[in-house]
Amino acid sequence: MPWNMRTEKENVSEIRSFAEWSWDDIRLLLACADFESFAGAAQAVGLDQSTVSRRVGELEAAIGGPLFHRKRSGATPTAAGLFILARARSMANAAAQVEEAMRGLADFAAPTVSIGASEGLMAYSIKPALLGQARAELPFDRRGLERPLPALAFSTVTDGADIAIETTNPGEVPRKQGNFRVQKIGAMRFVPVVARACRDGRSAPSRFDEIAGRPLLDIRIYKRIGGLEPWNGLVAHAEPTMVTTIEKTSQIRDPMLAGAGITVLAPYSKFHDSRIHVLDMAVPDMSVSLWLTAHEDALREPAVRMTYNLLRTMFRASPWFR
Repeated sequence: MPWNMRTEKENVSEIRSFAEWSWDDIRLLLACADFESFAGAAQAVGLDQSTVSRRVGELEAAIGGPLFHRKRSGATPTAAGLFILARARSMANAAAQVEEAMRGLADFAAPTVSIGASEGLMAYSIKPALLGQARAELPFDRRGLERPLPALAFSTVTDGADIAIETTNPGEVPRKQGNFRVQKIGAMRFVPVVARACRDGRSAPSRFDEIAGRPLLDIRIYKRIGGLEPWNGLVAHAEPTMVTTIEKTSQIRDPMLAGAGITVLAPYSKFHDSRIHVLDMAVPDMSVSLWLTAHEDALREPAVRMTYNLLRTMFRASPWFR
């Protein structure tokens, strides 16, 4: 029966059943869209293809219409599918933030100061430096860590953290409501990098615009960063088959070292792994501004104030963030 011919009672009954959907159903829809294939989605989530097809069919039956166009070459979202997927991605982002918050709280049994920052900045700079992991603390001089630190919790969720390191496009200031202390602590530049051993037998590109003809390794969040417009332009005009997209900054190392392509990272990334090579070329400005923020109420706590001042000193003293 077409959707518009159903009775109001039948519609309400169907919609109520949506509350029984699980997070696995949402993840399955996202996998089908990301891989544009039920077979690819099945492999990604560890199911067989017939199970994926059946579960997607059950969801489609619940709304009375298809979520995907089935073709021999794969599956692409319908208009209804795109409508659902936009909201599913918001759920996925929220779930990732909850997971990151829980991981941060698990670092210490009784955290007294919570720090929030972007996933890449947290994974490769802030958390390693404060926890004393020698190889990954290179952007900072740790001599300021003479006094014992309070118990810390780390998260990629900046809202609600005692202290947040926020990123904005150059020239922009974080929009904060309430009595917040906001201080600029520098900028983070991005440069093209590639695995030393993965040049495809060709000479490295000598100009930034030549990168567009090589395999590219993109990070999904880059598309939302205006300060990376030159890079995003290259990715947008590249052949889709030449671009591999990674979900998180912390997941980029292995595919890059395996030869998936050129990407852009902070210039100090080469010190994290000697196999990472910064391409020697003139590059357009690609950067984000960094801001240290904390509510004045939180700063009344001595442990929060000490950690805030320490982070400000570390960033401002680092040559990598000037």
